[in-house]
Amino acid sequence: MIHQTGTPTGSHRARHLPYNGPVPSARPRLLILPLAALLTAGSFSACRWLRPAPAADVVATVNGQPIEQPELDRLYNQQTAGAAAPLSHEQRLQLQLSLLGQLIDRHILLQYAAHLGISVDPAQVTRAMDVDRGSAAASTAPLDEQSLRQQATDTLLLNQLMQREVGAKIEVTDQQIADFYQANQASFHLPEPQYHVLAIVTTPRPGSVTNLAQDKAATPAAARQKIAMLRRRLAANADFASLAQQYSEDPATAASGGDLGLIPQSVLMNQTPAPLRDAILALRPGQISPPVDTPNGEYLLKLLAIEPAGVRPLTDAQVRQSIHDLLAQSRQQVLQAAFLATVRDQARVVNYLAQRVLAGSE
Repeated sequence: MIHQTGTPTGSHRARHLPYNGPVPSARPRLLILPLAALLTAGSFSACRWLRPAPAADVVATVNGQPIEQPELDRLYNQQTAGAAAPLSHEQRLQLQLSLLGQLIDRHILLQYAAHLGISVDPAQVTRAMDVDRGSAAASTAPLDEQSLRQQATDTLLLNQLMQREVGAKIEVTDQQIADFYQANQASFHLPEPQYHVLAIVTTPRPGSVTNLAQDKAATPAAARQKIAMLRRRLAANADFASLAQQYSEDPATAASGGDLGLIPQSVLMNQTPAPLRDAILALRPGQISPPVDTPNGEYLLKLLAIEPAGVRPLTDAQVRQSIHDLLAQSRQQVLQAAFLATVRDQARVVNYLAQRVLAGSE
């Protein structure tokens, strides 16, 4: 369990009823009420006693620790920076609730990391800040130095947590690789050259979050700023697949490290949008594209390999590696979903913003 124990706040002293009679000289008699009456009388205030009203700027609590309005406001401002038009009242509330859900999950995971005693090297934090600082300065809602350090620290903590609780539990055996090859032999007969591509995607509108960092751009400007930050990390030798898992907003590929699989040459030439097709064709295996702007979002692409036509035997090292990665990614998705569900179930969460919206006070 990761939640903390504590006692309710507020005064627990009994409230005395007004008494207008003479003051007795002897010890006062005890007033004994039936149990049912006590329960009935107490029921009207029990919920309030167990869950006192939060401070005005608290929008949620996770295991008793508050998430305050300024933290939500910073995330909201980052996500809406550069919006063409202000959001309507209902759109604003919907986005705030979505972003608060992200913050709640992030706080749950960070508290669990602290519970496990996970820590980060200050030198790693400094290096991560150096990578992020240029993008933060260019942002229309830049972070101050303290917030930038906290963001870098939290990201490193989450990376370590997921590696410990998910990545370290993934094992793929030679027998599993052989079984997969036998069951899918047709997939390894390539009638034409195929392109193996990874992608990191940011989308320019609010939506559900599917990445480990619980991070989502909500405007075109925010999507471009996020891609710029990720490109800087890649230039500093960050792993493409790991960043895709952390930050990509493509629900179909984020969990698998942005893997688009093998794209047949005919599909690439005839069915792929021109900006993406041209970017892929310009790459050599191992290279990463500059940001690619499309109506559906911003892309970073990495060409892993160009597979020639023909039968690819199991003895081919690339075949074995591709099967290993596919099985590992499938297992990771299952373990990751199970892990997130488990830590959420163990947490005590109160979403005060949602309560206020439901009550009509927002």
